Amino acid sequence: MVLDVALRGRKALLAVQSGRVEVFDWLAGASLESLLALAPEPGHSYPPTISSVAVSPGRGLIAVAASDGKLRILELGEESRPAPLRSFDVSAVQVCRFLDDERLLLGEMTGEVALLALEEGRELYRRQLEYDPVYDLAVSPGGDRVAVAFRSSRIQIVEAESGEMVRALEGHRDSVYDIAWLGENALVSGSKDKRILLWDLDLAAPKPQLLHQGDRSVTAIAVDAGGDRVAAAIEGEKIALIDLRSRRVDAILTGHTAPVQVLAFTAGGSRLISSGNDARVLVWEIPPPTEGIDP
Repeated sequence: MVLDVALRGRKALLAVQSGRVEVFDWLAGASLESLLALAPEPGHSYPPTISSVAVSPGRGLIAVAASDGKLRILELGEESRPAPLRSFDVSAVQVCRFLDDERLLLGEMTGEVALLALEEGRELYRRQLEYDPVYDLAVSPGGDRVAVAFRSSRIQIVEAESGEMVRALEGHRDSVYDIAWLGENALVSGSKDKRILLWDLDLAAPKPQLLHQGDRSVTAIAVDAGGDRVAAAIEGEKIALIDLRSRRVDAILTGHTAPVQVLAFTAGGSRLISSGNDARVLVWEIPPPTEGIDP
């Protein structure tokens, strides 16, 4: 099962439940290659679960969060094999995201968010935002704000430098699984409540707009580079492409055999990478927009 994905150029790094980080050359369609494989801990039959993987924007650092309470930092050089740099003892980290090349955001099962300075190995802050687990973190394009999604139905927008809450977004009715920024002042979210919501953060009190409502949980969200389309994992193994101009589903992608957990557009937005419970990695050529179809 693939739980997270991070892109660096033509490489897709995949966090695998069975204790591995795999690399996949999405442009060449090359086979998966293990960058990291964790061994079972003493007294355990299975290796720790890798819950999240992130790549820094410039330096090529890789952060790997695992269920053994270790946060591992690796450096991705010219070769595929990364060089281990250091590890940190952390709490139950559910998701990690780089704020920049020197600082890493951590979202924990306790509902806390922390900012870690990698060189000094110390926390710059820790904030108790909720008491439900953090399910996702998304850094705004400008890097000044972070959207935080929780197992509760709430989303919080916090200041990246301080962790102080700017506002809480309320509109979902169940766990928020995934969030993505749409430019600097809008957000797209997918939830267990089977809905995809669009938030206009320019408003003093944002009221979400419904983009889609289906029959099953929305488990993954991605926005293309141009901000024209949203990809969403709906109805388990299906992926919907939503044209944000028309606010309609204009394509349904089928090919997975189990629920999709991760989606990522490549830098140009012409391809979409998907994976999930069937442990398959699919690369989709994104078709041009149509007039819209019924979901």
